[in-house]
Amino acid sequence: MQARLRRGIDQWSAVVLFLSTLMPRVFADVEFLTPKAGVSYSAANTLAVTWQDSGSVPTFADLSTATLKLCGNTDSSAFNCFFFLFQVQALSGFSGTYTANIPVAVAANGQYFLQMTSIITTGGYVINYSDRFNLTGMTGTTEYVYIDSTAGPVRQYDPATTPTASNPFTVPYQDQAGWATKYAPMQPQPGTTVTASTARRQYPTSAISAIFTTNTMQPYALTTSTMGWTYPWTSVINEASPQPDPSANGGSFEPKKQKKRRWDD
Repeated sequence: MQARLRRGIDQWSAVVLFLSTLMPRVFADVEFLTPKAGVSYSAANTLAVTWQDSGSVPTFADLSTATLKLCGNTDSSAFNCFFFLFQVQALSGFSGTYTANIPVAVAANGQYFLQMTSIITTGGYVINYSDRFNLTGMTGTTEYVYIDSTAGPVRQYDPATTPTASNPFTVPYQDQAGWATKYAPMQPQPGTTVTASTARRQYPTSAISAIFTTNTMQPYALTTSTMGWTYPWTSVINEASPQPDPSANGGSFEPKKQKKRRWDD
């Protein structure tokens, strides 16, 4: 009886494992549909890139702008995203489709994948990757190695620190550490009189959080939002009547009369 039960459990586990291989992988907010895993694409043709909302958090509607790059593995564990396909574009304008033109000289034939870095509207970012595909007809000298798996790297999700202030522009810039979206104040309108006797900074300088010596592929902050004008301004026409000639303004300027001789000092 126990042997029959154990054999039934093993058979059911095999069925579950088989069904799991048929289910699409839904692991990211931006899920790439093409290019497909392991498929070869000719660099002479445009590359159709398509994606959809996978339904996970953050949702597709939570994303604002994004950057798409072409990447390849430099060894079995490290990779390099070396070529921009588009930079900081609103995803809503693409409808999940982008036609990529990859210059044949940027790299050699090899295995590649795509990286999409998306900015979250409420703060933070998420980085999604496509499956690995092959490019042929490349004429470049830089080679990227093949790895055994055709799955792309694991996504990176950082919702960052969500501003708790009702007006994030009031938070000093240097206190916004960890925010993927930084908030910069607007220069106020100058006054009508000068009351200060010495010059001073209105806002303190921002400290350097890190000095990068190599490409980290992952910025600390992705964008800065600058506060809009908080004051109105108007322009008016100078209604003073124009004078007919220089003599009406005290006479013309004659450089010869204004020239001073050195020996008069």
